[in-house]
Amino acid sequence: MGDYFIFLSFHTLKKLLLKIFCMRAGDLKAGMFVELEGKIYEVIEVERQKVAQRQPHVKTKLKETVTGKVIERTFVSSDELKSPDASLRYAKFLYSDGDEFVFIDSQTYEEYRFKREAVEDISPWFIEGIEFQIIVANQVPVAIRLPKVVEIEVVDTPPGVRGDTEAGGVKPATLSNGVVIYVPLHVKKGEKIKVNPETNEYLGRA
Repeated sequence: MGDYFIFLSFHTLKKLLLKIFCMRAGDLKAGMFVELEGKIYEVIEVERQKVAQRQPHVKTKLKETVTGKVIERTFVSSDELKSPDASLRYAKFLYSDGDEFVFIDSQTYEEYRFKREAVEDISPWFIEGIEFQIIVANQVPVAIRLPKVVEIEVVDTPPGVRGDTEAGGVKPATLSNGVVIYVPLHVKKGEKIKVNPETNEYLGRA
């Protein structure tokens, strides 16, 4: 059989590419990703607003995947937005390798690497076996999200003072990853506690 070639006009090809790589604002849903001004955002909230004798508006809250900064942006429902090749993956921390941190995808076992300088501020929470959310854009890992809760051991904290029942009293505690947080007076050295790693907030006993 001979080879068949299909020739498309520039106008037709442009329309086809727009369908593949763009989406309409009216189709936005929470959890989707969009690219604005060269940055990739996750859609975290969508509100559709009807406007008299005009196209509906779409009010959104968008989270920038690298910095976590949340912005609000309103679109006309027919606005065309760039749809990046982005996905949310789950991966566990494996080890540090020189100036990089290595994670492994929980499903595909693919490795993701992050430069130390890019994630240094959250690296104390890179604990072996803990699962993280990895945002992959255009086949490149671009951001890490910490879990909401981590169970971790208290390795040092002053003993509570007998008879001290002051409501809301707290004391410093050093965790096994070196992070220092404030915990209730009853927490003891060697206990496992639950912590929100994004805020370093004590959540309770494990």
